[in-house]
Amino acid sequence: MAKGLKKSIINLYGLPSFGFQLFVNMEVFFFAAFLTDFAKLPMALVGTVLLVTSIFDILWVPTAGIILEKSNMRWGKYRSWLFVGPPFAALFFILQFSKIGSPTMNAVIITIGFVVSHLIWNIFYAGHIALNSSMTTVREERIAMSTNRGMFNSLGAIAFSLIGMKMILALGKQSGDPAMGYTLTVVLTGIVMVACYYALFFMTKDYAFHGTAVQSGKPEEKMPIGEMLKQIVVNPPLMGLMMAELGRYLGRFVIFGLAFYYFKYVVDNLAVITIFMTGLNVVCFFGALIANPLAKKFGEKNTYILSLSLFIIGLLAVWALPMNYVSFMIVMFVAYLGYGMPDALGVAMYSSTVDYGEWKTGKNARGFIMSLISFPIKTAIMVRGVIITAVLAGSGFVANMKATPELINSIKSGITLYPAIFIGIGLFFIIIFYKITPKNLVEMQNEIAARKA
Repeated sequence: MAKGLKKSIINLYGLPSFGFQLFVNMEVFFFAAFLTDFAKLPMALVGTVLLVTSIFDILWVPTAGIILEKSNMRWGKYRSWLFVGPPFAALFFILQFSKIGSPTMNAVIITIGFVVSHLIWNIFYAGHIALNSSMTTVREERIAMSTNRGMFNSLGAIAFSLIGMKMILALGKQSGDPAMGYTLTVVLTGIVMVACYYALFFMTKDYAFHGTAVQSGKPEEKMPIGEMLKQIVVNPPLMGLMMAELGRYLGRFVIFGLAFYYFKYVVDNLAVITIFMTGLNVVCFFGALIANPLAKKFGEKNTYILSLSLFIIGLLAVWALPMNYVSFMIVMFVAYLGYGMPDALGVAMYSSTVDYGEWKTGKNARGFIMSLISFPIKTAIMVRGVIITAVLAGSGFVANMKATPELINSIKSGITLYPAIFIGIGLFFIIIFYKITPKNLVEMQNEIAARKA
């Protein structure tokens, strides 16, 4: 008989996400800058490193899911990775922000650090996500943990925006080497990340062997790779959710990527971009806070649809109406609730697609399916570069040029209209393909339980 979840586990389920955001934002914001300005690699090597690492970043998503699904260590199938993975990921991530040897040798070391750390963290990241559905089948508990994770995600991003650059500069100054400031910051944020994962690991001891994990040591039947991949094809809710998430993340990354150009060339006030970026993270926190009661009352899908609709309406309002930087930020903050709420519901919705896949095929591929939560993110990161380049090149952009009507219109469309289109396409897919409701989810879970009995 499965134990009911303790309140402490529900409330602190997202704690690892705080540490992970504090840790991984070093790469999100400063990896390219470290390569060029601190490791001082030639631009040809920088391009090679970024290309190779981007390819592996995509490939590691399904690979990590397969490894997670085929593993079954002594502390629980998914929970074990919270203990094993974080220290090794932190060690190799330090190499990613190191300055060692000649430029060529340094590029190789950085690439190895990236490739190995990302494979490991994709596994334990998916293991953490998979605990959402393996520890409980109660929809309300899944939603609570999912939104809790969204809040901790936002808190981690806010914390990094407040202390990240200050830590880098202070540690670099203290060590006498600016590049060492990056390395030491990775060390410290890595320690925090490991501590957060370990905290949840020890808290979930009594729940380690829920779901498909086994405690007896008896070998578990391993799902063939072909069966795992088949889980995507036969699972329309999963495909619809992944496409919706791709549109949502692509919209977000394009907005973030063009924010610098919008504040510099459209509203001519670059100084407020820090307020804008921090404000978006704060809005995400409040979005996660209100997503829980809304999803429990109206259902995850309906809340997701309403959220994306709000996001699209806000973006189109900014595109269609003349605004100064104050009105732009106010409207964008309101609209960005439409990003924050789905961000908090994603884990619970992916968990439901695991149940759908097991109901449809009789096979549980929880680890593999939950690892796919990263796939839309990685894909969107790759595509956003093409879109941002096209927006700027199409208007004849040259660095520090005087703003022209063509440039202003292009940037304004790029930061509002295009994201609205991407998110709108995602909205279409979630409406058409994600047919899981609170009622039929319970029915599927009961049927699965009956089969096992």
